[in-house]
Amino acid sequence: MKKNNFIKYSIFAGALVLGVSCTNLDEQILDATETSKADPDAVLNSAYNGLKNFQDQAGIFAVSEVSTDFVIVPTRAGDWGDGGAWLQDHFHTWTPDSREVNAAWKMMLSSVYSCDLALAIQGIPADKAAQALFLKAFYYYNAIDIYGQVPYREAGSSPDDFPKVWTSPEATAKIIAMLEEALPNLPAKNSSDPSIANKDAANFLLAKIYLNKAVFDSPTHTGFNASNVANMNKVIQYVDAISSATTLAPDYWDNFKPTNNTCPELILTSRNVLGVDAVAGLGINGIRSRWYMSAHYNQVPSGWNGFSVLQEYYDKFDATDRRIKNNDQAIIAHVGSPLGFRIGQQYAPGGITPLKTRAQNGSLPLDFQSDAAGLPADGKITGQNWLERWGIRPQKYIPDASNMEKPENDYVLFRYADALLMKAEAIVRGGSSATTVASIAAQLQARQGITTTINLSTLAGIDKARATELWEEGWRRNDMIRFGTYTTSRATMKNTDAYRVLFPIPTTALLNPNIKQNPGY
Repeated sequence: MKKNNFIKYSIFAGALVLGVSCTNLDEQILDATETSKADPDAVLNSAYNGLKNFQDQAGIFAVSEVSTDFVIVPTRAGDWGDGGAWLQDHFHTWTPDSREVNAAWKMMLSSVYSCDLALAIQGIPADKAAQALFLKAFYYYNAIDIYGQVPYREAGSSPDDFPKVWTSPEATAKIIAMLEEALPNLPAKNSSDPSIANKDAANFLLAKIYLNKAVFDSPTHTGFNASNVANMNKVIQYVDAISSATTLAPDYWDNFKPTNNTCPELILTSRNVLGVDAVAGLGINGIRSRWYMSAHYNQVPSGWNGFSVLQEYYDKFDATDRRIKNNDQAIIAHVGSPLGFRIGQQYAPGGITPLKTRAQNGSLPLDFQSDAAGLPADGKITGQNWLERWGIRPQKYIPDASNMEKPENDYVLFRYADALLMKAEAIVRGGSSATTVASIAAQLQARQGITTTINLSTLAGIDKARATELWEEGWRRNDMIRFGTYTTSRATMKNTDAYRVLFPIPTTALLNPNIKQNPGY
C-alpha cells in the first residue's frame, strides 16, 4: 500500500471523510479524464444502487424506524445482541461511534459520490444527468434529515482538499435547486417501472422538503412550530403537480405484493428482479429482510425473531383496519397467518396447525403478545415464557412464493397516499387549496379494505393517519420530529434530550476540520 494513496483516500476524499465504502485503499479516485471515458449507464446504475441501502434493516431504516414509537428490537438471550446497537437506536443512547450512526452516514454519502461520478461524465445525456441529480438530491435529503449537515465538493476541486460543509439551511436550498434543475429533463413516470427517477418523484420530493423546511431551516432541527404558510403552499403546489398517471391503488396491499411494479400508487421504488442476487455473495436480495427480520424461526418464511411492534403503536389502529391484517386466503394457504401486524397464535401454512416455539425453548404455543410484563426496562428479554414469543411482529411485504430468497417485490420509497397526506397536513398548517381535507380523507377511506375512520382535520389526526398508513416505510422519525414528539418520553423510551433530533457526526468523519460535531455529543 502506498502511503500517499492511503492518506488521500482515508483523510481527504475517501472512506472516512466522504463516507465512501471501499475495501482497497490503493484504489484511485476517478479523475476528470477517467470519468469522461466512463459508461454513463454503468455509472448511473451505481448511483441507483444506493437506493438498495433503504432495503437493509440496518443503517437508514434502523435510525428512521427503530428510534421511534413504532418498533423495538429486544435482545433475546444471545439473539439480536449486536453489542447493544439495536437498543441504543431505540433508547436514544447512541454515540458518534455507534454502528447505525456510521452505517447510515456511509450509505448516504457513498451514494452521493456515485451520483457525482455520473454527473462528471462529459457529454452525459440530459435525461441521465437529470436522474443522477435527482438521486443526489434524495441522498442529500436523507443525510440532512439525519445529521443536519453534509460535506460536499465543488466541481473541479482537488481531491487533496478537504470537502466543504453545507449547514442544514444551506443544504436545503441546494437540494431544492437540484430538483428544480432536474425536473424538466426527467422522464414521465413509467407505469410498469417506477424505479426510474421521474417527474412525479421530483414533485413528491419537493413537496416533502417544503413540508419539513421549517425544521431543516433550523440548524438544530427544532423549527417544527414555526409559522411557514409559504412553505405549505409549496407543498400543495408540488403535490398537485403529480401527474394523473399516479393514483391510489384499489387495494392497500397492492403496494407491497410481488408484482407491485405495476401498482399505480407507487411513485419511486428500489427495483428487485425475481431470482437476481442483489447482495453480492449472500444469494439474497434486500427486500427479504422485511419478513425475515420479524418472523419466528418456525414460521414460513422462516425468520430471525427480532423486530417487534410496540403496543402504543398498535393501539393507534382500529381492530377492523385491514392495513394491519391482510388475511387473504392465498396468503393464509402459503404462510399460515395473516400479514400486517402478526399477533396471537401463529399457524403453519394453511392456517390450521398451530405453531410452537423451538424445542430448546419449551415448545410453547407461538403466541405473539406485547404484554408490558414481558419486556424489561433494559430491553433484554429473559425467561422461557417470553424469550421467543414477546412482541407483535410487523410484516408488510407479501412473500413471493416462487422465490423466498430473491423475490421481486420492489421496495417502496414514495407513494401517492403519502403525497395526499402531505397535502392535507399543508392545508391544516395554513396552506391554501380548493381541496378539502375531508375529500382527501374520503379518498383514503374509500380504498378497498380500509374501513377505519380517517380524521385529517387536526394535526393530531394527521399524525395518527400517517402512522397508520405509512408504518414501516421509513418516515416515522421524520414525522415525529415535525410533530414535536420524537424526544418525548414514551413507554419504552425515557431519554428526552432535545438535541437527539439529530444524530451525531461519526467520529471518523471529524477528520475533516470543516465538519463540526452536532450539539450535545
